[in-house]
Amino acid sequence: MLNIVLYCCTFRKDLLRTVKLAQSIRKHNKGSIPFYISVPSDDVDLFTSHLVGLDVLVFDERDIFNANPKLDIDKLYQIRGGLRQQVIKSEFWRLGIAENYLVLDSDCVFIRDFNESDFIVQDDVPYSVIHEGRDMLQSTERFGPQKIRQHFLADREPIQAVLGRKGITYDFGYAPFLWSRKVWESLDTNYLTPNNMNFMDAILLCGSEFTWYGESLTTYRAIPIYPREQLFRHYHYEHQLWADQILGYSEKILAHDYLGVVYQSNWESWGDYGPSSKSIPSRVWRSIKRVLKKTQFKLSLLLRFI
Repeated sequence: MLNIVLYCCTFRKDLLRTVKLAQSIRKHNKGSIPFYISVPSDDVDLFTSHLVGLDVLVFDERDIFNANPKLDIDKLYQIRGGLRQQVIKSEFWRLGIAENYLVLDSDCVFIRDFNESDFIVQDDVPYSVIHEGRDMLQSTERFGPQKIRQHFLADREPIQAVLGRKGITYDFGYAPFLWSRKVWESLDTNYLTPNNMNFMDAILLCGSEFTWYGESLTTYRAIPIYPREQLFRHYHYEHQLWADQILGYSEKILAHDYLGVVYQSNWESWGDYGPSSKSIPSRVWRSIKRVLKKTQFKLSLLLRFI
């Protein structure tokens, strides 16, 4: 079993982002850490052909489902795609490929060199990403969208409660996630199996896979905890990127403290693969609104410096 691998769960719409991620890995992966990508059955050939020469192993996501007979595969394909991806990512450990894995979303990009020591403390013990989410909470408190703080707590407090931890509400994200097989196994052994549950049941109870991991880590202590802040600079909303651009935070500067950057695909829709479901007038109008919003935002910030 390998000590650590890189892993991405993706699908057709994110093909171009995944290629960009793989290219950044090929450039910066000085430790030659293996990179695995799971996709739906119908997308295996598409991804394999576009990732030729990038040292990536593409496989069918159903291989993960088949590793856990407790999962109802038919039901998995009836739930929302985002929730299904959470189950896929969190069940990857069952393939027995690695003790630890770095879960990369397709909108992640590495911006500096890395090797195993960036993720592993010693032996097979990884760092644990633990913080309080203040960067996103402060940014959205000032610039929106509204009610993010309520959503933040709603995604975390129920899991904290069912696993019995009291105190500060921690944030164990965001992508990429650094996970240990032992922590997932401890959740299965100590909570899921005794309650006749599988991980899909847990996600349907509260859909935040990285919170299930983090609360399992702090509750069951399957590994020693060596905390680290987020590994990548994560632009949850485009106004966070605009603010950094005004202040001069280029990728070159970010690389002093971050391994990479996440340009959230929820707002970076121009990176989608395949034809758009939106009409041409709709896309043009969206582009115009984006330019106007960006101009207004940057002017409002600049005026505060005058």
